[in-house]
Amino acid sequence: MIPDSIVLAGIKHCGKSAIGRELAGRLGVPFLDSDVELLRKAPPGAESVRGLYRRLGADGFRRFEAEVIAALAAAPAPRVLALGGGAVENAFIAPETLRRLGELVWLDLPDEVAFARIAAEGLPPFLETAADPAAEFRRINDRRREGFRRIAALRFEPSPDETPEGNAMALLARLERPPEPAVNAVV
Repeated sequence: MIPDSIVLAGIKHCGKSAIGRELAGRLGVPFLDSDVELLRKAPPGAESVRGLYRRLGADGFRRFEAEVIAALAAAPAPRVLALGGGAVENAFIAPETLRRLGELVWLDLPDEVAFARIAAEGLPPFLETAADPAAEFRRINDRRREGFRRIAALRFEPSPDETPEGNAMALLARLERPPEPAVNAVV
């Protein structure tokens, strides 16, 4: 059975927004992106999440992100939500708050695919100063995967060779099947 609200989580550039838009369109529900919500509620002058992160610093950004996520969790409605990649390890966001957002689906994309996508757009602040950005990205994602495993209701591997529409259709088909007992089962 398809849940009322679906939260897509995963590492940066795993397809949360692209697949989320397609999925929301198919389900006839609104699509929200927590990064867009951050910017919508940010102080004047914030033009990008990267800029907001630089402006507020890591701790300030995480506190602000927690406020935005708490507001989204307090207003649950049928929707598809793309959750920022670091939200699952944000110490200011309780796991219960993340669960109130909706059914969390972990989009588990291989690091090398995601890193190639990131490198094509320019490194984010948390990778800019790393001696080996690819190694740092893998280290961060290894840590984040533990958070995804803990709270995800479903793990889904989007195909890097498939379109967002094709991945959304595959995810929708998976959501229509009865639940599996363990989140670690690959679909």
